[in-house]
Amino acid sequence: MVKPAGQNNKRELVKGLVLGVRQDIDGYRQLKSLLNRQRELMQRRDNQGLNEHNKLQSSLCNSLMTKASDRGQMLQDLGFAGNASGMLALIARLPKASSDQVATLWDNLLGLVRESKQINEENGKLLVAQQEVINQLLNPSNELANDYGDLR
Repeated sequence: MVKPAGQNNKRELVKGLVLGVRQDIDGYRQLKSLLNRQRELMQRRDNQGLNEHNKLQSSLCNSLMTKASDRGQMLQDLGFAGNASGMLALIARLPKASSDQVATLWDNLLGLVRESKQINEENGKLLVAQQEVINQLLNPSNELANDYGDLR
């Protein structure tokens, strides 16, 4: 059976959640910068640069996912759902001054997550477009094939 968290332990968990949100804001700002850099590398077709870049970006993404999982566990330890609705429920139960501050941080984090997803989707579309061009060049269909010998 799980022991109920003591008042000091609950306070520490809430502090840990807030600190984690602040750290994630910094992490997602860094991710946005990396996603923009990734796009530049893709546009320049810098495969070597992309290879190194993607290792760094993957590491940051793994770290952000781990921290989100930890946040979910802390929310559950406090008796809330381990997701965004649990975070909103926690925010609603905090004293007004703290609630306003944490709500602002949470909204900031969610905005950065949305922006990062949008940039990532745009990068994905660019990658697909580049792959389609390469496939058309390497595997032209009969209708689109240019046999320069026939044009003589």
